[in-house]
Amino acid sequence: MPSLRAQPKLGFPLREHSSASTPSAGERRIDEFVRRHASQIVAVLCLYAAIRILVFIAAFPLFNNVDEKCHFLSIRMYAQGQLPSRELPLIDSEFSRIYLPYFSPEYGRTWEAMERERTTIPIFRLSSELKESALTRGYYSWKHAQWARTPNYEAQGAPLYYVVGAGWYQLGTVLGIRGWGLGYWMRLLNLPVYSLFVWLSYILVRRIYPNRPFLFVGVPALLAVFPNDLFYGMNRDVLSPALGVLAILLMTDSVKKNEESSRPLLLASLLVGLSFILEVSNCIFYLALAVTLGTWMCRSEVSSERKVLVGAGSVGVSLALPILWMVRNYIVMGDLTGSRAKLQWFGWTLKPLPEMFHHPLFTGRGLVYFLVNLVRDSWQGEIRWWGDPMRWGTADKFYILSTGLFILVFTVDFIRRRKILSDIQEWTGWQFILLNAAGVAFLAVISLPFDYHDFGYPSREHPFFVSGRIICEVLLPFAVVYLSGMEVLLHPFRKWIPPIAVLACVLLFVSVSEIRVRSVAFSSPYNLFALLQKPPYTAVAGEATPTGSRQVR
Repeated sequence: MPSLRAQPKLGFPLREHSSASTPSAGERRIDEFVRRHASQIVAVLCLYAAIRILVFIAAFPLFNNVDEKCHFLSIRMYAQGQLPSRELPLIDSEFSRIYLPYFSPEYGRTWEAMERERTTIPIFRLSSELKESALTRGYYSWKHAQWARTPNYEAQGAPLYYVVGAGWYQLGTVLGIRGWGLGYWMRLLNLPVYSLFVWLSYILVRRIYPNRPFLFVGVPALLAVFPNDLFYGMNRDVLSPALGVLAILLMTDSVKKNEESSRPLLLASLLVGLSFILEVSNCIFYLALAVTLGTWMCRSEVSSERKVLVGAGSVGVSLALPILWMVRNYIVMGDLTGSRAKLQWFGWTLKPLPEMFHHPLFTGRGLVYFLVNLVRDSWQGEIRWWGDPMRWGTADKFYILSTGLFILVFTVDFIRRRKILSDIQEWTGWQFILLNAAGVAFLAVISLPFDYHDFGYPSREHPFFVSGRIICEVLLPFAVVYLSGMEVLLHPFRKWIPPIAVLACVLLFVSVSEIRVRSVAFSSPYNLFALLQKPPYTAVAGEATPTGSRQVR
């Protein structure tokens, strides 16, 4: 097998093309322009991604249905110097007093139900006296009682996001941000995090595929418009994509550099350990790290003693923080991952081992349901509005069909042509396939052991984890595989249809689809836009309507 120090065998990893697939002069000019101005283009994409996320952060009220309230409570807990204890903490009265007036029923209630419950007009518009009165009756009285008996079931979760969030929270308080402003301030952390993710993705893809401008600009472009709603709220998973791509970047450096330094490998190991204490699903990076470590040890020309030392150091660095966290969990809470109390609150129970193999995942119909819904949720997210998922059927069909087709095309083409790729492209291709498959397998495996009883999602009727956010750490590997499959499929037609033109159409479709799906949130009377306005209202909560306006569903 050739050394990883070898130069790429082909600039573009496809076989010799017929004249019909020869790029046109126009495409060559486009490619040359993209090469020269790639950094500036991606910088604009990073800015666009930040602006897009900012707009939707403002459009969605506090607190969305994807456990945002609990994540905020955990951040505040860490910011106040408190650590998780054996018992899940109940939602405190101070939180209810401050934030209940800004909580939107629109995530779970239909507009008709809101009209019946007189919550179409937020009570934060009222005077203090009327606000206190409204909080003690009707929907808000019921909601206050519900919060009072509901624990923060995310309090014992993996801590890294909450530690980072606590620092951001403290910065907000130093800047004088209070009340509902802190909720939106915490969401703003997503802007630099996601912009960094887009930029690092460009760096990584360009290093691996320096002669494929479609890919090293197309991947950040797709990520800049990717419509998953995870980044519009507070969530433990928002740091996973950036941390994951940085770990992959360092792994790639560790097997690509023409030097004997083990620093990239050790830094990658540290990031893998950090990713685990960010979200347990990031354990799949240990597979990628194992492959990287094995490759480094086989290819490196350092002494055997040095290999053993570096290998032991890599394993130790990657496991140190996770072990410390799990030991603390076991001592304080009695289980390694701190999930027992959460599962008990949800009412889930473990099934006997034989029953796990009767899971519908082991049927053709169940497997198709799992994969289709996983693709759909990975693209469009999980925020509900007026009780329904925020989705568009046409977009769902496009995402499902294109994802299946492009992944299949990439996999077949990669396996067929892998021997004519540069070593680093072949190595990375296997890593991306491994990470995507491991992410899907992780969700499949955690779907098996539980009886969900009367829980809403997952449920006995549909006992599947199909939340793409749980495995969002593979967003970059997915984007590379997706666009590589698209490029291969379009390659025979590139003389007549430049692939970048097709990509532009896809990006436009994705953007328009998201605007179509999310636009309803912009008219919410509870969102940031409404909070920053002061339209005239009548005096009675629930019976008032803004002058000259009417909410339309």
